Amino acid sequence: MRTFIIPDIHGCSKTLRFLLEVKLSVCKTDRLFFLGDYIDRGPDTPGVVEYLLNLIDEGFNITCLKGNHEQMMLDCIKGDYEMSLWLMNSGFATTHQYESIVTAIETDYGFLPKRHLNFFTSLKPYVVVDNQYLLVHGGFNYELPNPFADEYAMLWNRPTEAPSSFMPGYKIIHGHTPRALAKIVEEFKDTQRRLYDLDAGCVYKGLYIPGTGYLTALQLENWRLEFVECLD
Repeated sequence: MRTFIIPDIHGCSKTLRFLLEVKLSVCKTDRLFFLGDYIDRGPDTPGVVEYLLNLIDEGFNITCLKGNHEQMMLDCIKGDYEMSLWLMNSGFATTHQYESIVTAIETDYGFLPKRHLNFFTSLKPYVVVDNQYLLVHGGFNYELPNPFADEYAMLWNRPTEAPSSFMPGYKIIHGHTPRALAKIVEEFKDTQRRLYDLDAGCVYKGLYIPGTGYLTALQLENWRLEFVECLD
């Protein structure tokens, strides 16, 4: 069994498929953990979600966390969020991509297929793995007695170093904050750290942050970082 952790995909379906099928050659005995932000910015949000759902249906061991982009979309559907704010964060591209396929898929929610809505509402804010690793999309609110009580922080906060009293002995692995791949590679060489960022900004292709444009995957068993350049 191998365990892989994969961060922000942001609609890059071709890159995701290449990473899993070619670079990693994943199989059903592997465990796959995704850190959220499957949607927005990239060219094929519906394709990313459908691909993950098909893998789950085929029996792959997959755990998916929620990102801030999924939460923005869900809040808009419920009417609890200004639609314009999500649209400004690439929600318009996502709705357009879904509208192009919605006639072929049963839906009761305007642009969003019910199968995909069920996926989004099932997402977890964090997960503990093997009593050693704490996975989250964003960060934690360490000002609270119980940082796990603040789901907003887990989706939106930029990560900061955890106090020694919080989950001592655990490594915290997150996405949400895109950085140059070279810097990420360098930090993963230091196995004494507690906080690790996996997001190499796949969808950005180095346009806004030099050195980004890669989808990464961390294999826990050998602490090996794998990555592919964006194909979308």
